[in-house]
Amino acid sequence: MARLTWLPEVLRDAGLTVHEVSGWRGRGSDLSTIRGITIHETRGSRQSTDAGEINVLLHGSNTAPPPIAQLYLSRTGDWWVVASGRCNHNLVGWSGPNQGHGNNTLVGIEAQHAGGEPWTDRQYRSYVRGVAALVRRLGIPVNRVGGHKEHQPAGYGHASTKTDPSFDMDQFRRDVASVLAGGDDDMSEAASRIVEAWSRGLPKTPAGENVEPVQWRMRDEAWQAQVLAQLRQLAGKDWVDEQQIVDGVLAGLGGRDLDEVVEVLVAAMGPDRAAELGRRLTPTGPAS
Repeated sequence: MARLTWLPEVLRDAGLTVHEVSGWRGRGSDLSTIRGITIHETRGSRQSTDAGEINVLLHGSNTAPPPIAQLYLSRTGDWWVVASGRCNHNLVGWSGPNQGHGNNTLVGIEAQHAGGEPWTDRQYRSYVRGVAALVRRLGIPVNRVGGHKEHQPAGYGHASTKTDPSFDMDQFRRDVASVLAGGDDDMSEAASRIVEAWSRGLPKTPAGENVEPVQWRMRDEAWQAQVLAQLRQLAGKDWVDEQQIVDGVLAGLGGRDLDEVVEVLVAAMGPDRAAELGRRLTPTGPAS
């Protein structure tokens, strides 16, 4: 296995957002057969940017020559493919799942994270899903996923010891195994971000009431005012136009036979009122 040119495709197939750093396909020397994955965190500042972190991976640091890792994971949950070849992300391990292995046989992932910073659900979830996709593609067991702190721990007489990542690696491996076993809901990262935002809810006042965004409130109040105005207009409307009804009836009677008209009026008004109408229509003046 010389180059990991399949990295973007595998991560995208897992529903993750992936960016490709220019020149990644030719970056790093050839690899040997991959035996495992090393989980890292950058330990930069909480104000670090993706561009700044990736710049270090591309140009090296005081302790590691470039390139430093094949993959970079942002706080946003987005992934960047940095290199397809060998990277300088760890020493030959003296402990942990990948003891005896080093950069020639291990894939390195650097996640943007500062010491003591809480891991967001978005970034951690993306880390788990991405590693699960890599494990599946590489055909390695989950127990070959090791933390940098497991690979180079203190207490063995070595100078270069590590303490990253800050989360529990046993739990991380269980979460990766759960995804591989189908326990993950296969939700895309974009959908996951929406769910995460809604799960936090709106901010609260000291009284515990929701603080709604101003634009939402203005739009809601305008809509309510419009509905109320329409209801008031409808409530005062006279839905029955009696004159229109009378005009329609008279227009219809004008073209009928008089006997038929009499029957209709008697049926509608009753015999007494129809007779009174007849008397009023009968001329009372002297015959000429």
